[in-house]
Parts: sequence; structure tokens; C-alpha cells
Amino acid sequence: TTHNEHRRGKEITMASTTAKVLSGYRRLFRARKSLFAGDVRAMSESRVAIRAEFVKNRNVTDPQHLEGLLVMVDEAEDMLLNGIVRGELNKEKNTYEVKIKKEHAASMNEESNTNMEPITAETANNSSKNPDVVIEKSGGCKSR
Repeated sequence: TTHNEHRRGKEITMASTTAKVLSGYRRLFRARKSLFAGDVRAMSESRVAIRAEFVKNRNVTDPQHLEGLLVMVDEAEDMLLNGIVRGELNKEKNTYEVKIKKEHAASMNEESNTNMEPITAETANNSSKNPDVVIEKSGGCKSR
């Protein structure tokens, strides 16, 4: 191959990698919007965190490292869409009420190691005064 053909091949590879990175960035933003809709603080903090990770890795050129980062994007998107559920605090009962979507319910069963706990400033400090998490499955049953 000539030098120009080799350079053109690198440009095509770099262009497809750039497209994959931009696609991953957009997918993460859509996933965060889906998960955090209505939560202004979570929307803002997740936007800042996602952007910071992409900026931090903007100069990565090693193909293996780039591929690893793209796998991490896929895993982060999956976690946002399928690995985290939102709940609302019921102050009267002092519980978080969590409505499980069908994609979450499919991965939950009695034998699974599913762990649910509220994410609050107190959980970050390991406070034991956190409200219980109430899980409502699609049959109306609750577990604590």
C-alpha cells in the first residue's frame, strides 16, 4: 500500500472510532435522562460526571485502550438503564417506595443477590437511620 492509502485507512478507522465515541456519549446522556427524569440534582451531577470522563479520555489514541473505554460506556449504559431503580420517599411510612420495571423484575428472584438501598447523603456516611426500601413488584406484593 502507498503512504496515502495507509493514511486514508487510519483516517477511516479514527472516524469510525470517533463515531462510536460520540454515539456512546449520546447513549449515556439518553440513559441518564431516562433514569433521572424529574431529579434536577441527579441530572446535573450525572451530566457533569459523564462529560468529565469523556474529557479526561479525549486524547486516548491506543486502539486497545479505546476499545476498553467503549466497553465501559456499554456497561455504564446498561447499568443506568437496567441496574438502578428510582424510588420516592414516603415520609409518613419512612420508606422508599420503588416501582420495579419489567426489565428489572426479570433479573430479580429469591435466590438472586439483589441489594437495594437508598442513595442519600446519609448512606454515603453509612448512617443506620435510613428508611426501608419497599419493593413493589407487578403483582402488588411488597418486600422489605
